[in-house]
Amino acid sequence: MLGLERLGLSIGVPLLLAFMPQDVLYVLSNDVLSPVCFGVLFLCVLQWLRAESPSLLLGAMTGLAIAASYLTKLSTLPLLTVALIAIVAKWLQMLRQQPGVATIASILTILCAGIPIGGWMLWSKFHFGDVAGSATAIALLTWTPKPLADWWHHPIFSPQGLWTFWSEVIARFWRGELMWQNRELSWRVADEFYAISSLLLLCAAMVGILQHNMLSTFQRQALFLAALTVVAALAFLALLSVGFDFGECIYPSRAHPYLTSGRLMSGALIPFALLYVYGIGYLLRRVGPVASIIVVAGIMAFATVSEIFINRAVFASEHNWFHL
Repeated sequence: MLGLERLGLSIGVPLLLAFMPQDVLYVLSNDVLSPVCFGVLFLCVLQWLRAESPSLLLGAMTGLAIAASYLTKLSTLPLLTVALIAIVAKWLQMLRQQPGVATIASILTILCAGIPIGGWMLWSKFHFGDVAGSATAIALLTWTPKPLADWWHHPIFSPQGLWTFWSEVIARFWRGELMWQNRELSWRVADEFYAISSLLLLCAAMVGILQHNMLSTFQRQALFLAALTVVAALAFLALLSVGFDFGECIYPSRAHPYLTSGRLMSGALIPFALLYVYGIGYLLRRVGPVASIIVVAGIMAFATVSEIFINRAVFASEHNWFHL
């Protein structure tokens, strides 16, 4: 994947990120910072994978990015787990060559991450009674943990239930979940396109990674890291869906026990974009990188038009800010 063949990713990924119609990115929410904070961490981990020996600056930046990601949104925890596994694996490899430099950089990473996170955990424990600060919210939502034996009765373990989970979480990951007049702003055609295209292209990307199709070792590692990140984000939402009885909660509910808030996996936005665009490039590898850019541009044009179509009622309303 050299020369012109990098063009697809170099242009396609920023293009997708710029035009992806995720509405959480323009509201006041801590979800806004998740893609940025974990995106920085993702780049730091890639530098760990590329470097023969980590610099002290890289160690400090990695630790601060870990802390920022965790403190921004607890739902980034599975993504952080993947990143830490990659760093530890690389660190163990570096110990054989330059143990001193690798150890110092790792200690710096631990300190820069551990001090802010540890301080926040102590503060949460003191004020809320648990280190994550989530017990009160879970109690207010009337969520209760289910026995492990009851997990397997969840509809997600059926083909229809699995597709329901996938299609809803991916649709909301793409376009968000804002409500207007008590209805979610969505369009079924766009939602189905997001679900089907994401499944197809992520599977194509995995095939390309496993076949080592014109990829260097570092490129395979980067794409594999991106894949693990996306899988971890999805698995986290699936685990919460099956692990709790949702009581009197409206969403998720006992009648529809799926936690499909795509914004909770917004930290995986950059890894997802990398896989999505690489999947397009892999399917069009015989045509050339320009074709993949054209396809990405076409998809983004469709996403933009669909977003305008979905939001037309909002902008036409006399209660909209533009009409005041």
